[in-house]
Amino acid sequence: MNRRGFTLIEVLITVAIIGILMGLALPAMDRAAAATQRTHCRTNLRQMSRAAIQYAIENDGRFPPGVLYGSDADAMSGDVRAWDWHRDASDRVRPGTLWNYTDMNEPSGVLSCPTAIGLDAAWQGDRATGYNYNVAFIAAEARMAWSGDEGLGAWDLLIEKPNLDGLTDLRYAQCHRSGTTALFGTGGRLGGTNKFMRSPANTGGGYDTAYAGGQSFPGGTSNVGWVDGHVSKKSHAFKGQHWNDLPAWLRDTLGWPANGFLSDDARAYDPR
Repeated sequence: MNRRGFTLIEVLITVAIIGILMGLALPAMDRAAAATQRTHCRTNLRQMSRAAIQYAIENDGRFPPGVLYGSDADAMSGDVRAWDWHRDASDRVRPGTLWNYTDMNEPSGVLSCPTAIGLDAAWQGDRATGYNYNVAFIAAEARMAWSGDEGLGAWDLLIEKPNLDGLTDLRYAQCHRSGTTALFGTGGRLGGTNKFMRSPANTGGGYDTAYAGGQSFPGGTSNVGWVDGHVSKKSHAFKGQHWNDLPAWLRDTLGWPANGFLSDDARAYDPR
């Protein structure tokens, strides 16, 4: 029996067809992977928002603090207790308070945004979760302990916020616009992420602080966990109401449009 092999033209046609099929399949696979990441991120944010609400219910309405320096009894202990990580005086790092209210209280299980893997948190060497927390209006922040603070505890060092007319934080009952106020989101700045969510109208640390606390918009959308516990996406990265008055170096800090704010003013951040 005579055996006939493939001709060169048949081989080339076959290769071309395979190439076309791969060209059609790869974008679809990329879109499916991106959709999976977004779903994973929204699930994480839902857990985090509900954990913060549960903490508030059990702690006289106060949300988990954004950052405390020292222990409750000793501000000079050397502990740094951010909402996501707790570093003690010996530089041992373990999960922060929030994770005790989820099922992710082990270091290997702490929630991380799938779009932030490998990014720098840009804060005292902490590992990036990819998420940031509304400290512009809702969560308390403390200053670092100074000499002369002996006898004080971490909670004695809370900063009064100009955004809150001198208050240090807001209680759950004061959040009257809970469905439209961000509690957690995907943090973004030029070249990395961040863990403290700011407002473009931030008056606490200045506009340089505000523009280091924006949101990430991977693929043009940003996931947000709101104060009432629901999660949704925002599809527009705002520059902030003072954008045109800022120096170029400060605008560059944000890295717009890959990063931005959830509103041009404080509307998406102030729950009152």
